[in-house]
Amino acid sequence: MRIMRLATRQRELLLNEHKTLILCVDDEELPLTLRKLVLEKQGYTVETVRSATEAMRTLSDHPVDLVLTDQVMPGGTGTELAQSIKKRWPELPVILISGVNTIPPDAMYADMFISKVEGPAAMCAKISAVLAARRCSSL
Repeated sequence: MRIMRLATRQRELLLNEHKTLILCVDDEELPLTLRKLVLEKQGYTVETVRSATEAMRTLSDHPVDLVLTDQVMPGGTGTELAQSIKKRWPELPVILISGVNTIPPDAMYADMFISKVEGPAAMCAKISAVLAARRCSSL
């Protein structure tokens, strides 16, 4: 009986070791840092990059569970990044976040659009929902 409990506990520890890794993309340091802090407080592991080019390089180097990208950035919009990601990794969830409350016409490449005015709680809830949907679809 004790051996079974130990084996079950070891499996639980292994499952809990994999924290969800979110790649945050934003050209502005302050919003990037704030998003990172909020998401880490929710238990996620967060990696940050400052451009679409850096994001694609990071994704080529190692897998992530979700990409959260700002829409308006110099050198490439969030929707352009989402389109590039979906071409290479169609199952990878991409969420656009923007201070502009209008959904961009080419937002169809993203899995969700979040307005920055919705606040951190809504952002976390929507990220959680997208990740849960991904887990359900991969079963």
